[in-house]
Parts: sequence; structure tokens; C-alpha cells
Amino acid sequence: MNTFKKWWNNDLSKGVKIAFLALLANGLPAFLILMSFPKMTEILFVWTINPEINARLVGVMYSNALLLVGIGAFQISWARVRITMVVITLFSVFATILTFFYLKPFLAHPWYHLGYWLIMYLILFFVAPYVFVTHEKKYGGRLPIQIPLNRAAKFLVFASMIVSLLSGLMLLFKIDVVNQFWLWELPPLVGGLIGVLFITHAAAHAWALWDGDWLRVRPMFWQAPPTGLLFMLLPLTHPNNLHPDMEGTLIIFCFVVGLLLLSNLAIILGYRPVEKKYVQKRDF
Repeated sequence: MNTFKKWWNNDLSKGVKIAFLALLANGLPAFLILMSFPKMTEILFVWTINPEINARLVGVMYSNALLLVGIGAFQISWARVRITMVVITLFSVFATILTFFYLKPFLAHPWYHLGYWLIMYLILFFVAPYVFVTHEKKYGGRLPIQIPLNRAAKFLVFASMIVSLLSGLMLLFKIDVVNQFWLWELPPLVGGLIGVLFITHAAAHAWALWDGDWLRVRPMFWQAPPTGLLFMLLPLTHPNNLHPDMEGTLIIFCFVVGLLLLSNLAIILGYRPVEKKYVQKRDF
């Protein structure tokens, strides 16, 4: 309790903390259920997700949100959390809107499941944009660059932005096309939510290019290796859920995800000496 009180009273805005706690209350139960009991979504989750691999895919989506919140919770200034709030704000808005286009899976469950889902997302729908707009007006805008993004980092951010945007649009609007070459069958609602996640990441990567400061945008690099690893493990741990004769596609999938994972890790490690010099210079 003392740890929470110290965190609640530190220099990070309470508005940001409320947004983080709202997402934690929404995402943590979903993550635990989907990753621990993927075969029991008919009973434990707000809609039924089949096959098992799709339940864990949505769980990976929630793990990404929780990871970003975890990173943001250790910061004490708006500048260091605003790129995380870009993801939270856009995802909250888009996911809430998406719900009303895919009501059928929710309506197959008891009414209070949909009620719970909407309440949790509507809280974020209003809280996250309000916090983002008010804080960006007060503390944001073009801030001085302390450690600039190098060419390799900018290239990776740009490539990630394009890949995320195209993937998100395809998952949202052309899920039937995606399912023709994807490793397993993606239901429209699952595809839509993952598409929203990709689009919000594309926006965050665009923000990173605009911001240009490593210390402020590094959460987008930090989240990539663990999320990529979980994403890559999905088809490897659920081979029975894959379409037959997909060995070649699986190799390509693992290569692409692994390349993005290692590229982000290389950028992170490459910046470690620069970060240490910056800290030493600032302390001096």
C-alpha cells in the first residue's frame, strides 16, 4: 500500500495515472483469462473466441497494452509517457467504435458481458482523449531533442509504421483476403481488434518520427521484442490450429517477426552507451 501511495503522489500527472489504472482494470483480467484459459472463453470471456490460438492472440494484444502501461508507470513526466498515451487513446476510441460494428459475438453471451465490455471501454473512450489533449496542450508540443534518433532507428520506425498501417487496414477491411494466406482462420472481430492495434502502433511510430527524441519514444522500441516473441510463439505452440501445408508460410512468418524483434533489440542495445553518457553528463 505504501508503494502505491508513493507512486500516486509522485510527479506523474494523476490524470495519466487514472488512464493507466483504467486500462489495467480492463486489460489485466482479460489477459489472465485469455492466456490461462483460452478454451473457456464461452464461459469466462465477453465473447466466444475460437480456435484457441485466436484467444491467445487477443491475449497478446492485451499483453502489449499492459507492457506499455508498465513502462509508462515508471515515468514521472508527460514527455516520457505521451507516446504511450497515443496508443492508449487511439486504441480506446477505435476499439469502442469497432464494438458496435461487431455486436453479434457479444449478443450471443449474457447481456452483462457486453455491458461490462462497454463500460470498461467507454471509460477509456472519454478519459484517455481528455488526458491526452489537456496534457499535450499544457506540457507537450515540440520539445527539445536530448538524444536524437539515428538513421537506423528512423528507418526501423518508418518501416514499422508502413507495415503496421498496411497490416491494420487489411485486417480491418479485407479480413477475407488476409485469411486466404494467413496461418490460421481469423474471425472478423479478432482481426478487427488486432487491426486496430496495428493502426494505433502505426500512429505511434509516426509520432516517434515527428518527436525525434530517443528518450521519449523508446517505449515503442522496448515493447517490440516481448510482443514479437509472444506473437511468434503462437503458431509454434498451437500447430493443431494452423491450416494444413503451411510450413513455408510459417517459416516466412517467423523470419519477418524475428527480424523485427531483433532489429528493435539491436537499436535498444545500440543506444545503451549513449544513454549512459547522457545520464553521466546530466548528473555532472
